[in-house]
Amino acid sequence: MNLIKLFICLIIIFLSTTVSAEFYKYVDKNGNTCFTDDFNKVPEDQRTGLKGYEESEIDSNTDTVEKKAVEEKKVQDENQEDLEKFHDRLNNTRLQLVEEHKEIKKEREQNIEDRKNAKTTEDAWKVNERIKKLNKRQEELKKKYETFEIERKKYRERLEEAEKKEK
Repeated sequence: MNLIKLFICLIIIFLSTTVSAEFYKYVDKNGNTCFTDDFNKVPEDQRTGLKGYEESEIDSNTDTVEKKAVEEKKVQDENQEDLEKFHDRLNNTRLQLVEEHKEIKKEREQNIEDRKNAKTTEDAWKVNERIKKLNKRQEELKKKYETFEIERKKYRERLEEAEKKEK
């Protein structure tokens, strides 16, 4: 829904343009001051050094307000893009953590099965060494998950701030 609003705002901003016209001031044969928007209507002897005047449909105050609105919208768009990148990064991290958890769980089940089927003390020692390594990996995964949770909280805070600004 927010993307639709954003898209509509961008369309309105980019399709609305100011209308301006350039006009020229000259003095005719009778000494009257004349204005025209066609350069060819100005007598040739007065064309050199002739200044064109430009009148805008929007006054400068409105133009400044419009520029500020465009700049604010640009900042909002950048923040939205940053949030989207943040979300994508978090999602990728989450997927990696889930995959790593599945691998550890699968290895743990295999180690339990190998321990049951161990026929010699040496086989049992090998399985125990694999379990120790697996426990270290699980501790590392736990730390990664804690870091992920901290990042997720930051994302939620930024998202709430963005929603407050939007309202």
